[in-house]
Amino acid sequence: MFSSPKSAFLLLAIGFLAITAAVLVKVFQPYDLIFKWKLVMADNGEIFNLWAKPPVDLYIKIYLFNITNAEAFLAGREKLQVEEVGPYVYKELMTHENITFNDNNTMSTTPSHPLVWQEHLSEGRREDDEVIMLNIAMLAISHLTADRNYFFVRLPMQGLFASTKSEPIVRMTAKEFMFGFPSTLATLGNTLLPNWISFEKVGLIDRMYDFSTDFETFYTGVPDPAISGLYATYRGETKLPQWEGDHCNNIEYASDGTKFKSFIQPNDTVKFFRKSMCRPINLYRDGEERTFGSLKGYNYVFEENAFDNGAINEANKCFCRHGDCQPVGLIDVTDCYYGFPISLSFPHFMNGDVGLVENITGMQPDPEKHSTAFVIQPESGLPLSLSVKVQINMHFKDLQNYPQVSQFSHLTAPMLWFEIMMPKLPDELDTRFNFYLNLLPLVNPLGFWGALVLGVGLLVYAITRATLHMSSFTRQATNISDGKYARANLLQNLTGSGGIIGGGNQVYNPCELKLLDDMPIAKKHVIIRGSSDDEAYQERRQSVYALELEPALSDAESSDEGNESDTVTLSRNSTTSSSCIEVEHDDDICIDCFDDNGLDVTVDAGSSSQTGAKQQLGVSLASSGFASSPASSNSSSSSYMNVLSATNNSKTSWTPYAHPEKFGGTTGMTKHV
Repeated sequence: MFSSPKSAFLLLAIGFLAITAAVLVKVFQPYDLIFKWKLVMADNGEIFNLWAKPPVDLYIKIYLFNITNAEAFLAGREKLQVEEVGPYVYKELMTHENITFNDNNTMSTTPSHPLVWQEHLSEGRREDDEVIMLNIAMLAISHLTADRNYFFVRLPMQGLFASTKSEPIVRMTAKEFMFGFPSTLATLGNTLLPNWISFEKVGLIDRMYDFSTDFETFYTGVPDPAISGLYATYRGETKLPQWEGDHCNNIEYASDGTKFKSFIQPNDTVKFFRKSMCRPINLYRDGEERTFGSLKGYNYVFEENAFDNGAINEANKCFCRHGDCQPVGLIDVTDCYYGFPISLSFPHFMNGDVGLVENITGMQPDPEKHSTAFVIQPESGLPLSLSVKVQINMHFKDLQNYPQVSQFSHLTAPMLWFEIMMPKLPDELDTRFNFYLNLLPLVNPLGFWGALVLGVGLLVYAITRATLHMSSFTRQATNISDGKYARANLLQNLTGSGGIIGGGNQVYNPCELKLLDDMPIAKKHVIIRGSSDDEAYQERRQSVYALELEPALSDAESSDEGNESDTVTLSRNSTTSSSCIEVEHDDDICIDCFDDNGLDVTVDAGSSSQTGAKQQLGVSLASSGFASSPASSNSSSSSYMNVLSATNNSKTSWTPYAHPEKFGGTTGMTKHV
């Protein structure tokens, strides 16, 4: 198999192609190309559809701080005392709506985050649970007008509070506090100042999830797939107007939590932005690799002292609103909450100024319960799990000008804290991304090593076969020249000047030469001879030419037992009509040469009348580039085989010297010389 030159060349070509393919795999990394292509946001593309409407289980868990000593606190007898109640759990159906692809490789959208009540996850809590909470509208108005002119602002406000029977601490249901408490003050504000208060009810979660005026633009990932799905602008700007300095106001390349940047390196900073937080916040890798389902990711947490306003982290000074810095652990987000004095912190004032905790009874900060964590798959930017925990507070300046609320002066009062969470990826997404992130990457090593091994294997095999083949020819030529094979047994198509000599059984095909293994050691030359005037050509060795050994005996026609033998098939490209073989007296096999000495083969020459006449064989010569002397029409100018005529010249058959019984001949016809 694969012994011909064409087959060897084909194997070499395939081997080189396979090695070339291995090099291309190593250089271009096909998995990386495929994966980057998949990350790009294209209309109706797989990643785009997942981003536009994430099929994940995203929840918000809300814990309210119910006031338990309202009367004593307002009377100035006790510190404000609260107890945590909850969770009140809602499923967030996050979607990107009205998506438009822009010419600058971005896409614009209006976000939507409707909430669906999840009673079975709320641990027995109900939306109609009665709680005692701050009157946000009254306290906000008091804070905003406390230092204004008494006669033109504060006095009318005090009259308004009295006429509406407003109290700073009120009883309401949990749902009312979260999604809108009917307040006369809010209604008046909406009527008198519609550009300031565009709502008639005040609810913290309702305001947090009001995206009606938002207009966001995200990158599609062209030409950089790593930034696909990240913010380009928010409300048409890359910077938030309420802060100064890139650290505080630049939301470009931030994530809204749907997808983070791809190909995250260990020391990279990941940026997160959500309207409710009113600021971008940096995330840093923390801890070792973690496994969620079939995917692996790293834990990312908020930057250390994220809410310290520059007291510890100098870069955070830009979060001091109008130069007024909140205590460590708070960030003033008044500008994002309609001018209400709202500040954010970690739950229970964790990592905050010690005074924040000491001023309120019931605060129990716990890093295990109140820390924020994202688990992100670094190659894709896919969040495997997330838990964002933030507390919403009201902070107050000096309110002594309003006796009804004077106890809140310089106090930061907690109202609620929430956790936006996704416990894990749904099984369907886990399976899909397991293929993309764990199985598909095997394309690179398998493609490289597979192609390399195949290519090297084919090259080695082809070279080995060629080497063995050439060695075989060399051994055959050496064996012949060393005398391994004796008498030439020419079994078919002997043609003389007078016609066909050979008859008998058809053991060998035409133009084949049988060599029997009984030549004396001294007889060792196989010489090619041509024109007598070309001495250099006359002495060229047979090893120059390729003789292909092909056994010609069939199992059904012959049994040459106990005798090593081969059939040498000779053929050539020639326009001459005569190509013959003859054997000299010294048993050397010669091509295109003449000698009238005896040969141990008995042949009846048929119509030939001369004893020892040369008989012509119809055997083609094999060797590319071999040239013989042109044959003439005269039989004496052709090539002949030197033979001895049998005693009985009327015989028209012949037999081999050594084993006549094996070829249908008779021993009586053999002549020994």
